[in-house]
Amino acid sequence: MPPGKHQVAEMKTFLKTITAAAFCATVALAPTAIAGESSGQLRVSVTIVASCRFTVDDATLSFGNVAQDAGSATAQTNLGVRCSARQPYAISFDYGQHAEGDQRRMSNGSDGVAYQLYADAGYRKPLGPQGSPGEVHGMGDGNEQVVPVYGKLDVADSTPPGVYNDTVRMTVTW
Repeated sequence: MPPGKHQVAEMKTFLKTITAAAFCATVALAPTAIAGESSGQLRVSVTIVASCRFTVDDATLSFGNVAQDAGSATAQTNLGVRCSARQPYAISFDYGQHAEGDQRRMSNGSDGVAYQLYADAGYRKPLGPQGSPGEVHGMGDGNEQVVPVYGKLDVADSTPPGVYNDTVRMTVTW
């Protein structure tokens, strides 16, 4: 039995769809025409620089509550520094906001308490400013390194009770 008009129309539509799909695929896969070609180079570079930084920006050394007649007191804290591997560094400490010469002092606004910072628990190596023998020297390994800081203060019997503070600027150079 020959196909009906309806079947013929469906077949024509099917053939048109297949032809259109084949044409689209051919156009999509066909290479684009090239009129010419030019090439160049892209240079890629980087300069890796050594670095050092404190891992704690604001460290605190607190002597806590000290009796007026104590005579002296000690305290200890740790700083953290991270420097590039195999990078030598130096940490320096200024004398603080209330120093008198090279004597560090905490102040309550009108009176002061003398103190000193040390690199060792025996209080023999005072910490000092950049270029002084009081710098702490080390070699970076890429990880955080702990740098202990020891403090010792002297309290005169005549020191008025109160809260005394100072701020010491730390600098790491490499």
